[in-house]
Amino acid sequence: MRRLFQLASRCSVVLCCRNRTSDMTLAIGDGANDVPMIQMADVGVGISGQEGWQAVMASDFAMGQFRFLVPLLLIHGHWNYQQLGYMILYNFYINVVLVLILFCCFYHTTSNYATNFTFKSFSPRYNSIIYSSLPTIIVGILNKDLRKRTLLKYPQLYGAGQRHEAYNKKLFLLTMLDTLWQSMVIFWAPLFAYWSSTIDVASIGDLWTLGVVILVNLHLAMDVIRWYWVTHVVIRGSIVATFISVMIIDSIPNLPGYLAFFDAAGTGLFWLLLLGIIVTALLPYLVVKFVYQYYFPNDIQICREAEKIGYDRVVESGQVEMLPISDNPSR
Repeated sequence: MRRLFQLASRCSVVLCCRNRTSDMTLAIGDGANDVPMIQMADVGVGISGQEGWQAVMASDFAMGQFRFLVPLLLIHGHWNYQQLGYMILYNFYINVVLVLILFCCFYHTTSNYATNFTFKSFSPRYNSIIYSSLPTIIVGILNKDLRKRTLLKYPQLYGAGQRHEAYNKKLFLLTMLDTLWQSMVIFWAPLFAYWSSTIDVASIGDLWTLGVVILVNLHLAMDVIRWYWVTHVVIRGSIVATFISVMIIDSIPNLPGYLAFFDAAGTGLFWLLLLGIIVTALLPYLVVKFVYQYYFPNDIQICREAEKIGYDRVVESGQVEMLPISDNPSR
């Protein structure tokens, strides 16, 4: 550092430039002279102060003092990245499960490539609008993986975003494989169980509808870290709303599948199938999640367990080893 200072002091002009153009940069300023720098950076932060609002108007984030930059990055930046990464994967998951049942080869080969719609006509349209949208929004907003105290005490946790731990190709591939398995279980289990039965095909469609909604909501509930009363309401309410919708639709005489749900639900096989589908579909996800958290935990999972078993005794004592923050965060 001393040699660098001596060299720089002998130069009449010093040009500072980026060595790696793919790196992601953040610029912070409080005056009009900082506006070009803020606009050129990937993330611009403006400080509202005595020099006016020019920097604030040109920035992505605005704050009152420079000291607020630490919680902006280490707390809110960490939370937002974790929530956004999980919600992207989860939204892919809930939509692909339904799409695979509707349009993949399982559906068309068993119906001789006909256009008959086994699902209730409202089910696919309302799946992402009513049945699963509200739990996704509430969990995405309220679910926080770590407390503020932990994130401030261990700045190394910020490196999870630089290492793309919440969303990457490996997680996406594992999610799609899990989605393929769950869709196959939901589709084939009722068909094999009712293969020689005279049950109405609309009853199997009701079983598919209920299985998908219960499955995606339980999958979401397994990943909830901090439960609130509204989280219980939206997840349980989504499942109850699906049952009510199916019963109401099947009670209308003019619609196809009249009383189909009530005919199927009167047998023990229907409820045994519904329970078996959920358990079988979620079992691989449970096993993989347990193995990764127990044998290959990352920094976030270690700190989360430390918070549970004794925050003051473990976390505040600084006994948690962290991976270093990367010095070249990429886009």
